[in-house]
Amino acid sequence: MKDIISRRRSIRSFLDTPLEEEKISLLFEAARWSPSAMNSQPWLYVYARSGEDLHTRISDTLAPGNRIWAAKAPLLIVSLVKTDRDDGHINSTAEHDTGMANHAIALQCTDLGLQAHMMGGFDHAALGALLELPPNIKPLVVMAVGYPGIPDHLPEPLRERETAPRKRKPVNEFVFNHPHIKQQVYGNN
Repeated sequence: MKDIISRRRSIRSFLDTPLEEEKISLLFEAARWSPSAMNSQPWLYVYARSGEDLHTRISDTLAPGNRIWAAKAPLLIVSLVKTDRDDGHINSTAEHDTGMANHAIALQCTDLGLQAHMMGGFDHAALGALLELPPNIKPLVVMAVGYPGIPDHLPEPLRERETAPRKRKPVNEFVFNHPHIKQQVYGNN
């Protein structure tokens, strides 16, 4: 599992190769088996392939810095979260649970030779209007999915970011075995 996690990247350069239906189905099957509080499974997904009108319309809601590369991805997936439970109460873990399902999709992508780049940079209201979402369902992220492409096709500074080594915090900066987290995170302030 560690190998799949470390091979997962948020790339910006995708080949224009269409994704096979079987692989698209496997992505959503991975989400299906993700854990959720009280088995609520609060996630919903809308996807569009390159060349479809919906793909263009989703791309149009992306922030300009994302649109420049993500519009070329062969698959866009909109991750939606249902914020209430079936009994009408607020689901306080809905975003967490949906994030777990999104991560399952990202790991399944890696296992299939694909990559997924999750984006929070989009016009939430415009995407909600496009999808005619009711008030209890909101867009969480948009994922660009595809086979890794050639970074040289990206404009600078995206090309440099694409080829830069990945940087991760060391574990001792975010894992503690004592109750003094504030002091560790913020110092003696």
